[in-house]
Amino acid sequence: MPDTVPAPIVAGLEALGEALADWGRRHRDAPLATQEAGVLALVRAALPTLLAAVVQGSTTAMAPEQQRQRQPCPGCGTRRRPRRQWRRRTVQTVCGPLHYERPYYWCSACRHGWCPADQTLAVPPRARLSAGLTAWLAELGAGATFAPAAALLERLTGLRVSDETVRQQAERQGAEHEAAQQAAIGHVQATQEAAEPVSAAPGLLVVQADGVLVRYADGFHEVKVGLVAGWEGGRLVAPSYVAAREPAAAFGPRLLAEAARRGALDVVGWEGPRTTPGLAVLRRVVVLGDGAPWIWHLAAEYFGDRIEIVDWYHASQHLWALAHALYGTGTEAAQRWVTARLQELAEHGAAAVLQAFRKLRPTTAAGREALRVERGYFRTNEARMDYPRFRAAGWPIGSGAVESAARHLVQLRLKRPGARWSAAGGQAILALRAQLLSRPTRPTRSGEARRRRRSRAAAVALVA
Repeated sequence: MPDTVPAPIVAGLEALGEALADWGRRHRDAPLATQEAGVLALVRAALPTLLAAVVQGSTTAMAPEQQRQRQPCPGCGTRRRPRRQWRRRTVQTVCGPLHYERPYYWCSACRHGWCPADQTLAVPPRARLSAGLTAWLAELGAGATFAPAAALLERLTGLRVSDETVRQQAERQGAEHEAAQQAAIGHVQATQEAAEPVSAAPGLLVVQADGVLVRYADGFHEVKVGLVAGWEGGRLVAPSYVAAREPAAAFGPRLLAEAARRGALDVVGWEGPRTTPGLAVLRRVVVLGDGAPWIWHLAAEYFGDRIEIVDWYHASQHLWALAHALYGTGTEAAQRWVTARLQELAEHGAAAVLQAFRKLRPTTAAGREALRVERGYFRTNEARMDYPRFRAAGWPIGSGAVESAARHLVQLRLKRPGARWSAAGGQAILALRAQLLSRPTRPTRSGEARRRRRSRAAAVALVA
């Protein structure tokens, strides 16, 4: 025989059924919009009662016999009886306000009170919002300004909270994500191993970086954005992100920690004789950037077997800048010159473009200065513009993904009209958005994989 449905649940469902039947009688032949709004309102109104009935019936610490049960004090372990008067509590949940009563215990020796039911339900002391609702508020606050987020929540769910509550929950959860990221950074720096768990990016590991200006309370600052993803079948897959307002020296360890989490510190082989300790070969990484020196400095410091590639679009932008300085903006001569250079760049790399630069004889000071600047840019990045080799190997040559991330991760939320961020508040939202926008991948580290993995520091020590 199946278990009997508890009476409080039956009563709540019967009341809902009667309310729905009465609504139907009073709104015969009403439009669908009217029907769905009415039914939704009635179901929402019934949810708190149903949730309370389920919680009350499924929580052992709230059963009637708990009036006689002793419980050990969390402080000293002495078993105490509950107070005669149970305590009432209200928690706002995704189902509406939850009202429940539970036994309250007091330890006279520790001067400490506690409620086992709250511990079972994982509701912290003095918390007024459930974990489910705080997760909703954080995601809403990460995606929209706080007042519209609160209004959207009320319109879609009927739950009413203040915009300040949305802000507090979004920034609190963002700060928690930032703290966890800082712990991972410290772990990687201390051990040269990824923090658990590892979610390895499939295929070729790709790292991209970019920067975008955001206005804070004390002026504009650059927010750096990092992307780590796999490259399979000619496209990026399973990207994850980090973002922070900080100098390159601090952003490097942050990006390394995320790359390590995605498999950058995986040992894929060993170099040296078989009979002696060798040097670990780490997973190859493709680093894409717009040519900013800080990106290459970061790559050189934190990644071993790497391929550095200048984004094709940025390289072409530099050619256009020179053409406009030499032949005028929007002229056919500029168009023809850039078309020829782009073809050379695609087929022969930067060396062919530098050869074409040597034939130029600018007649204006602006043209000569532009040639000097772009010649330096292409010389510095010549090896990073070997596009024929990159394309033949099937490697990506565009960093559009991280530029898109700079827009949808940073600008769409932080660069709203009139927005002025504090350093802490801005970083909390950046950390939260990066976490929400990162596509989860399945952790891949098994016991055998752990045994095969070695830290970079340990691998170098083996050589000695």
